[in-house]
Amino acid sequence: MSRSPITADAKGRFRIKFWGVRGSYPTVDAATLGVGGNTSCVEIKVDGRRLIFDAGTGIIPLGKELCNGGAAPAAAYVFLSHTHIDHVLGLCFFEPLLTASARSFILGPGATPGALTRSLRHLTHSHLFPVTLDELKGKKEIISLAGGEVIRFGTGRRPKIEKARPGFAPEAEALVVSTCKSTAHPLNGVMLYRIQYQSKSVVYATDIEEQEGGYPEVVDFARGADLLIHDAQYLSEEYSSRTKARKGWGHSTVEMAVAVAKKAEVQRLVLFHHEPTHDDRTMERIEKQAKAAFRASVVAQEGMEISLL
Repeated sequence: MSRSPITADAKGRFRIKFWGVRGSYPTVDAATLGVGGNTSCVEIKVDGRRLIFDAGTGIIPLGKELCNGGAAPAAAYVFLSHTHIDHVLGLCFFEPLLTASARSFILGPGATPGALTRSLRHLTHSHLFPVTLDELKGKKEIISLAGGEVIRFGTGRRPKIEKARPGFAPEAEALVVSTCKSTAHPLNGVMLYRIQYQSKSVVYATDIEEQEGGYPEVVDFARGADLLIHDAQYLSEEYSSRTKARKGWGHSTVEMAVAVAKKAEVQRLVLFHHEPTHDDRTMERIEKQAKAAFRASVVAQEGMEISLL
């Protein structure tokens, strides 16, 4: 696939890079290499920090880049949308978690303190993996989020986490990540993230199965964002197929993602979490379809970079 003009400016102080864009499982089919085959992982470099959204297989090459050179890397902040396997498959191979001098903060959904830690320990159970989560050498702090938090980044490594107050509006110059828990993904829902810095904002909303017209909490959370990264895994004919319907599987169609972008009045839409059986030719057709309905749309591709500042 050709690169969209939306990705032309890859420099700046608020930069988004896509390391994994597939949903469900990674693919190495030659016909999909233009878009890429790794599962969900998006890096945002902002205000001198590296925020990472989801730990699919795309986080593996990202981790190698972070630890390249021998010196202790800057702290990594990994935000999980949920703990389904395609979103955490790369976590045990994330180089900072294997490196004693590295420090990582892992944040994600958990109704009570310690809930996320317990979920991730299942990933490294001895029946599934040879090394436990606690045996990984990197320094790590795992933080459960219930939704509705405001995560502020200041001068220290550890961010300050508090519940959002009614009428909350983040300071224009500060780096703030807001959270929203949605029930639009089975069985335990999914966490959405809004990253704001110097009056620019990105919303990460993957694994969302929208209802007609969009879920109000998703639309409100994305309202006015400069960039919306939204699940668009299925074609409408796949979603409603008579023989193998995907309705209820927890993912949106292209039309659903476009509808949310329009209703939320976002500036740009990035289609994300692609069906692994969709080859590059199919993805080109999807991008054309989306652009016809919402001009500032683009299909996420591995290596694609977008700068907001």
